[in-house]
Amino acid sequence: MYQDKEDKDLTAKEYLREIRILDKRIDQKQREFDTLKRGRTYVGGMDYSQERVQTSAGQGFVGLSDKLVDMQREINRDIDQFNDIRHARINQIQQLSRIDYMDILFRRYVQYQSFEEISSDMEMSYYWTCHLHGEALKEFSEKFLKDSN
Repeated sequence: MYQDKEDKDLTAKEYLREIRILDKRIDQKQREFDTLKRGRTYVGGMDYSQERVQTSAGQGFVGLSDKLVDMQREINRDIDQFNDIRHARINQIQQLSRIDYMDILFRRYVQYQSFEEISSDMEMSYYWTCHLHGEALKEFSEKFLKDSN
């Protein structure tokens, strides 16, 4: 899915949104990791009124620790991929012909700003911002996503 510029069905908007999708996935995995990590340190109460059952102590803790290590590696790989893709997309955005195109696409797809925020920051109307966004996506698509044959 990622960095597949040859996929003719991929629009410029979808291609640029991959940055945010990856960012969101990393955030969700990090939250899951944090939840599991908190669970590792939780020590529950003991019910001594029940019959004693012998278990192998530490098996759950070791298994959870292994899972945490694996998750951290996965998150680190995802962060590396995110940084590579983000950097590549920013370089492509910076190759557009107009500064306002660069600014709008950067703000929208790298900084995750709304059109309202962009139009306010750039001191232009909401509708003009949306219009320029469409033009910028068209140029981006023609420059980077069209088949070069």
